[in-house]
Amino acid sequence: MTMPTAPAPITASACEALQAALLDVSPVAVGSVPELGRAVFVGSGDSLASGLIATGFGHRAVSAGDVAWSETLPAACDTLVGISHSGTSGATVRALRMARAAGLKTVAITSQASSPLADTADEVQLVPTLRVDELVPCAGHVMLAQGVAAVCGVDTSPFNRALAKSLDRVRVCVDSQLHVLPESAPTAVSVLSLPELCSGADFWVLKLIEACGLAVRGVPLEESGHVDYFIGPEPHLTLQLIGPHGRPRFERLAEALRTTGQTLRQVDTCDLTDPDVPGAAILRDIATAVAGAWFAHGAALRWGRPPFRGGAVNMDAQHIKIDS
Repeated sequence: MTMPTAPAPITASACEALQAALLDVSPVAVGSVPELGRAVFVGSGDSLASGLIATGFGHRAVSAGDVAWSETLPAACDTLVGISHSGTSGATVRALRMARAAGLKTVAITSQASSPLADTADEVQLVPTLRVDELVPCAGHVMLAQGVAAVCGVDTSPFNRALAKSLDRVRVCVDSQLHVLPESAPTAVSVLSLPELCSGADFWVLKLIEACGLAVRGVPLEESGHVDYFIGPEPHLTLQLIGPHGRPRFERLAEALRTTGQTLRQVDTCDLTDPDVPGAAILRDIATAVAGAWFAHGAALRWGRPPFRGGAVNMDAQHIKIDS
């Protein structure tokens, strides 16, 4: 099979469609912010990536399955916050029911007011649904991440307009990265970041797995320096997601990893969003996630790997839904 020399870029029309959708969506209402105390945010997949936004406010984010299937609530937890766009993710609903039965405060972040998750919660933070066609989804995360920020007390009213304005920058960034990717797929991918991009970096990992069907892992920056130095010599792609902090360390580590034969690409996220917008750090994290979905789609095209394994995977998701 002959591989294309360059992937199809993220088209301007796709960017315009998402921009229009963002401008039409009402901001997430903060209302009366719940008293969270020591909160633990739980979700699965994309929803867990959204929950990582809360770690910037001193809360924790863990897999809903760790709570549900170990049948153990997190220690030192006053409030359990369940995140699910559909409100039907089995582990998340089960975790929230456990918390409520134990007398903990429960909060749901969902787009569905009439859902098992919402029915279980003491308080519900509804998020709008972004109706836009997308092959590798990111719209749900865009709204759930804002819901998490709202529950943490952030005024999200400027977010959608600011994100809409940033999408052209995201597209340019992604296109520039796709054109310098290797023409054939690596054996595996590592995504390196600092905590300021923990949500967006986790989303890159998820989307690269979904779109490319490769083994992908997220790695804290310094841990990569201690461990990833030994990866090789098989083709391995390392992606550094660089924010405002730690740039000299990223650069020094990049030099070291290249000496071991790794292919390394640096993605600068600092210019994706306007730094003067309120909540700029959260906006940058969300925009980074959007870039990850678009990058994963483009990488799949470049490497000839149809997203979601080209229909080979059963997508009804019954194995992760709440039991009827």
